Amino acid sequence: MDESRLIELIREGDPLSFEILFQKYYVRFYNFVLNLTKNPQTAEDIVQNVFMKIWINRKNLRPDQSIHNYIYVLSKHEVLNHLRDRKVYTQVERLVMAEQPYEAVTDQNMDLKELDDRIRKFIAAMPEQRRKVFLLSRYRGMGNKAIAELMGLSVRTVDRHINLALTSLRKEFLKIN
Repeated sequence: MDESRLIELIREGDPLSFEILFQKYYVRFYNFVLNLTKNPQTAEDIVQNVFMKIWINRKNLRPDQSIHNYIYVLSKHEVLNHLRDRKVYTQVERLVMAEQPYEAVTDQNMDLKELDDRIRKFIAAMPEQRRKVFLLSRYRGMGNKAIAELMGLSVRTVDRHINLALTSLRKEFLKIN
C-alpha cells in the first residue's frame, strides 16, 4: 500500500492502517529520540506521545505530504518540549532548595531524591483529573489543547487544573500561605 493511501485510511479512522504506520516508523524515531535524550524510558514516552498526537489529529494529515517529515518534526518538538520542561523542573527544584536555609536542609537530610519523592507523593495525592492533566502537561510535555482533546475537557478546564496544581505545589514546597 502506498503511503498516501495509508494516510487517507488513517484520516478515516482505520486503526489497522495506523498500526501499519506505527510499525513502520516506531523503531526509527525511537532511536532518533533516544540519541537526543539518552534515556530509553523518555524516548519511549516521547515517541508514543508523537503517535498519540498523530492519531488524535489524524484529520489534519495530508496524503500529499511526507509522513516521515511530519513525524520527524513532531518528534523534534516533543524532545525540545521535554528538555524545556526538564529544565523548568530543575529550576523549581533549585528554587525550593534555595527557599530553605541550608541548616534546615541539613537537619532534615533532604537531598534531591527525597525532594523528588516528596513531589511525586504530593502529585499522587492530587484529585485524579488534576493529576492526569498535570502529568500530561509537565511530564509528557503536551499542550493544553492536546490534553483537552485527549481527556474530553475544555481548554479552560485544563488551564484551571494546571493553575490549581502549580499553586498547590508552590504553597506546599515554598511554604506560602
